[in-house]
Amino acid sequence: MLFIPSSWLLISKKNKAIKAAAESYATANYEKSVADHLLLTSDFDINDPGLTYNLGLSYQYNGQKEEAQRTFMSLITSSNKQLASFAYNHNGILLAQDQAYEEALNAFKYALINDSKNEAARYNYELLARWMEENPDQQDQNQEGEDDENKDDQKDQDQEQQEQDKNDENKKDGEGDEETDDDEASKSEQKEDKDGQKSQEESENKESELESDLSDREKAMEQLKERLKEMNLTPEQAAQILDAMNAAELRFIQQNRKKPTKRPDRGLPDW
Repeated sequence: MLFIPSSWLLISKKNKAIKAAAESYATANYEKSVADHLLLTSDFDINDPGLTYNLGLSYQYNGQKEEAQRTFMSLITSSNKQLASFAYNHNGILLAQDQAYEEALNAFKYALINDSKNEAARYNYELLARWMEENPDQQDQNQEGEDDENKDDQKDQDQEQQEQDKNDENKKDGEGDEETDDDEASKSEQKEDKDGQKSQEESENKESELESDLSDREKAMEQLKERLKEMNLTPEQAAQILDAMNAAELRFIQQNRKKPTKRPDRGLPDW
């Protein structure tokens, strides 16, 4: 038996995988081409720029735009200017398909900067530039579409803000407003007015009661005088009794005279 080193087997498998990727790409079997090229990277750790470019093309022709753009963008900084130019050109084609015309035009321009002999990029640049010049309305419509989307987003944000403000206002009104200093002062004034009115009413009631008592006492004095006359007392005895009653009456009035409703000012008499 012949002994075959394992390194030879690995090289054989790698070459077979590279050949399979090239064949699937050449036969336009792009779905298999994507799988074959990814296998080269994952199983054999091959990161050749040429194979990466073929992977990008396979993505593009297989309808996987995002993966294709990501792959082409990884090649635009390549030291191989021709390969970087090709990557810029195909990235521009994908951008133009997405109606990102300004970005696509810049991609074609950078393709020519990297390789001025890239006739495909030159053709794409001149064709797109001429079309944009002849169809400014199409560009305006695209711009208006973006503006409308921005306006819709802004409108949604405004509506959310209005709803938030309304909720905050309802919450404040429903759960109880925070009292301000003016509100507290107003409540204090209202309380003082009520207390003053109540005190005034009580004072008036006391005065009315006092006047009623005095009126009753005057009637009682008149009745007493009539009784003294009926008792046939001497004038001296009647005078003594009346003087005693007047003295008692005077003491009663002095003890129950009207009290002031507020503290008198200093230096002024208590009238």
